[in-house]
Amino acid sequence: MAATLLHLVDEHGAPAPSQVRVAVESAYRWAIREYRHMDQAVLAGLAESVAVGMCRHLDQIVFPRRYAFAALTGKLQEWYRAHPVVEIAVGPDDLDRVKGPRRKTASVTEMNLLFSEIKARLSERDRQILVLLEQDLGAKEIAQAFNISYAAAAKGIQRARDRMAAILSGTDNEGNEKDEKMPRPRTFNFKIW
Repeated sequence: MAATLLHLVDEHGAPAPSQVRVAVESAYRWAIREYRHMDQAVLAGLAESVAVGMCRHLDQIVFPRRYAFAALTGKLQEWYRAHPVVEIAVGPDDLDRVKGPRRKTASVTEMNLLFSEIKARLSERDRQILVLLEQDLGAKEIAQAFNISYAAAAKGIQRARDRMAAILSGTDNEGNEKDEKMPRPRTFNFKIW
């Protein structure tokens, strides 16, 4: 898309003074970045009307750049008030066509079931580490709680995370028959600490 050129003139059609031109062009570039979905020709028309107004009152303007930003923001607000948004009702199938399939969100019940399954398949030590991690405790506090060294606590945390990740990914089959897998939702996507 070609860049829209500004035609900055005063009310008599003479070129706008340089301080007005620089200030309005700067405000226009800002508006293009901030209002990406607005038509650039409309933005250019608003910026040009700001330039005309600035030329009329140039002797009263102390900070032209600040004035241009404020005036263009005011013009944009007026334009949005005069052109309200039109809402279009679309169904779920229409949204899937536009944005692609939606990610299913997990309910509280599903999350509780998932965490109870994880806890049931962890060892007692890993369950204890998980409880301490849920309380936002780090390796130092866990080392103190178990009366072990910091390195051992860090290794225990890593081992518990690895086991939880294996359970979530389905690669941990201990306790299950070869062909039997415990059913669980596969649409979860979250980070383990």
